[in-house]
Amino acid sequence: MGLGLGIDAGGTATRWRLVDENGQRVAQGSVAPLTGHLFSAAAEERARQIVLDMAQAVMKSGRPMGIVAGITGLTRDTPAEATMRALFAEIFELSPDRIFVAEDMWIAYLSYFTLGEGILVYSGTGSIGYYLSEKKEVIRVGGRGNLIDDGGSGFWIAREALKSVLRTEEESPGEGWTTKLGMCLSEALGGTDWNVVRSYVYGGDRGKIGSLARSVGEAAHKGDETALRILREAGEELARLANCLIKRLGPRPVALVGGSSRLHPVLAQAFQRDLVAKVEFIHSDVDAAFTAAHLAASVR
Repeated sequence: MGLGLGIDAGGTATRWRLVDENGQRVAQGSVAPLTGHLFSAAAEERARQIVLDMAQAVMKSGRPMGIVAGITGLTRDTPAEATMRALFAEIFELSPDRIFVAEDMWIAYLSYFTLGEGILVYSGTGSIGYYLSEKKEVIRVGGRGNLIDDGGSGFWIAREALKSVLRTEEESPGEGWTTKLGMCLSEALGGTDWNVVRSYVYGGDRGKIGSLARSVGEAAHKGDETALRILREAGEELARLANCLIKRLGPRPVALVGGSSRLHPVLAQAFQRDLVAKVEFIHSDVDAAFTAAHLAASVR
């Protein structure tokens, strides 16, 4: 039986799906976040360990005959792509030609559109606007990482929320952490003392910080006005990415995807309201790792 392994590696987790040649799910799971930012020996060693952990789990259900992986931060036709493909080939004992590795948005795009059909805007830990042409040429806007931008992403939402609560505390002690937003954040952080907050923020990675966006969504559902404002502004930031591509490519269907885009309806409402053209709007959840697995199972 020919098994296909699909991998969707984002900033929060690396999700994998194993399917048979009929497209039926055989097994699934997740491991630590895997990134294409292989800029040091330490980063390569971390990637190796994550792939080893994944292989150990996958092999319990069978050896894949093909692998398709979408990995955040990876760019095709770069040394990092070759390194990652070689890593999968070595650990899964496959020929490199049985492995396709690309940036995670490549797989996400094909989960919603055929080549050249639509515009994808993704908001997870990071954010990006993405178009994949019929000739497989990529046009991307945003996606420059949290140190530069990533407007509307989970990281951005969490940062804006923390900044708002902490500034309110500075201006009026006791009035920041006692809001619905402050209480939701403090529960996730494990406290309100600056040493606790600092340890959480600076002792983790961008995925850990981005996970605080869920607390912002929780506060918004409880009616917190600051949380609702931040999520509206996140929708506007993400709409800017879509509008950049609409202006360059012309009107076409737009899909708003990713976990952070579903934190509260106000985000998608602001996004749709700010689009510069009246286009088909898609806001549904598709399993990109499952899409990748289907593609992998079809490799011959």
